[in-house]
Amino acid sequence: MAKQYKKLQNKLHPKATKKEEPKYKEGKDYLLLIMIGITFILTFVGWENFQNYQRAMYFLLTLSLTLTYLYRHANFSEKVKAYINAASLGSIGMAVALFLLNLYYEFFG
Repeated sequence: MAKQYKKLQNKLHPKATKKEEPKYKEGKDYLLLIMIGITFILTFVGWENFQNYQRAMYFLLTLSLTLTYLYRHANFSEKVKAYINAASLGSIGMAVALFLLNLYYEFFG
């Protein structure tokens, strides 16, 4: 009788089971890898023709793309991922600022 009562209770009020969230399927990010390679090659090939702020701009752009790739594919803790994301956004921000500085020197300086 007790078994039947437990079965009936389980049917009426099932126990809360922990549902596993589906894991995020990571992509390969081929485009990101291609962009990292292109910016690295452009930096390497044009090193002698670039001025210092242009070198820094390409270096920061390559750094930002590399940090973005690490953020997506490395198994770090959430705290470390937050730092990597902040560093990536900071380096892309500085690269954009140097690009604007480059435009200023090119057309107004």
